[in-house]
Amino acid sequence: MSDTDPSDEMNSFDNTHHFDDSVRFITALTHATEQYGGHSHDTDKTIHHIITVLGLKGEILAVPGTMIIALWQDDMHHQTIHIATTRGTNYDMARLGKLRDLIEEVEAGRISPADGLIRIREIEHAPSIYGNYLKALAYFLAGMSFGVLLGISWLDVLIGGILGIIAFGIELLSMRFSRVEYARELLIAALVAFLAGIMGVLLPGLHPLTVTVCALSIYIPGFGLTIAPREILLGDTLSGIIYFMNALFVALKLLLGAVLGLGIAQHFFPVAVTEPLPGINPVFAWVFIPLLVVGMGILYGVLPKNFWLIIVCGVLVWAGVQAGNTLGFWQGTFLGAIILAFYARIAAPMFKIPLSTVLLPVVLMLVPGLAFIQSLYMFNTGEVIAGVGAVSHEFVLIFAIICGIFVGDILGSLKGIKRKG
Repeated sequence: MSDTDPSDEMNSFDNTHHFDDSVRFITALTHATEQYGGHSHDTDKTIHHIITVLGLKGEILAVPGTMIIALWQDDMHHQTIHIATTRGTNYDMARLGKLRDLIEEVEAGRISPADGLIRIREIEHAPSIYGNYLKALAYFLAGMSFGVLLGISWLDVLIGGILGIIAFGIELLSMRFSRVEYARELLIAALVAFLAGIMGVLLPGLHPLTVTVCALSIYIPGFGLTIAPREILLGDTLSGIIYFMNALFVALKLLLGAVLGLGIAQHFFPVAVTEPLPGINPVFAWVFIPLLVVGMGILYGVLPKNFWLIIVCGVLVWAGVQAGNTLGFWQGTFLGAIILAFYARIAAPMFKIPLSTVLLPVVLMLVPGLAFIQSLYMFNTGEVIAGVGAVSHEFVLIFAIICGIFVGDILGSLKGIKRKG
């Protein structure tokens, strides 16, 4: 005759059932968060908090592309380990925001882990809030707006926007062929630059290199360059290095593709030297900044109700850039980066949005694009000294962005602490 209490068996079954549901929820949540928002120090903190809320213990080893999660209840020797790899981040702030809301409901006990897992599946299978037509419009707006910020001619701006739409079309076509996945940016850059070179022959006064940069502005890895140093400073060294190396390789693929495309086009279709067209009045930049950040917001899945937040941030950042530029060539970028990081850190908890909702669409305004490609082009044409000077100039700007993001993040965090106090 057994002395086992049936209630003990029932409690054991409930505990096991809760543990299994919690494990499935945590692993699915971590995977979805990384897919839509990328890995970061903040993601680790959020997942660790959820593990504690659900009464579990755990350790996470996650870097961009790979994650290992070990979970247990009371007995550390009885662990469940989950290993997963991701093929890349598909930034989607709308889905990331829904995951944030779900986390709050689980924390409050309004939703069980089992129901939370169902919600995650619903979020994953929900259609994107913006279709391909709006995304094509976003490429057009980004290409035009980036050109206006560079101060080029109206003709260059228009062609840059048109080539942006073509770049989006090439991307959609290339996605059907898995073999070109790792060379996608190089292929897009080369084809866009080749078309820009041909247009330079047909349209006298057009600057092929400039319109290429405008069309490819979407692909400039600004977020990777800004988040990498933050990860390193917060202790996630491996994650930061991976982010930086990924951003560097994307930049190199864009540079190589642009040089190849322009080189081939100018070899077969030499461009006659013409007088440059008059540049756009800088006052128009204030008109196109909202268009730029809205276009980027569409590509990153920012909800329409949050557009005003990124527009205000874009205007403030540009004002900081212009004010800082009166002091020197890097001070504007530094001040703009401080404003961006501070604004994002304050707006995220205040309006209950992911931090990336602000950072992703606005950071493109700070990242140097045209001069970096021009410097490589100078090397290709034999202007070594000028190329070295341009490269050093751009690295100073990148360092200014990194320092500005770090300072702004610290100031925003201190402000948040004072508000809580």
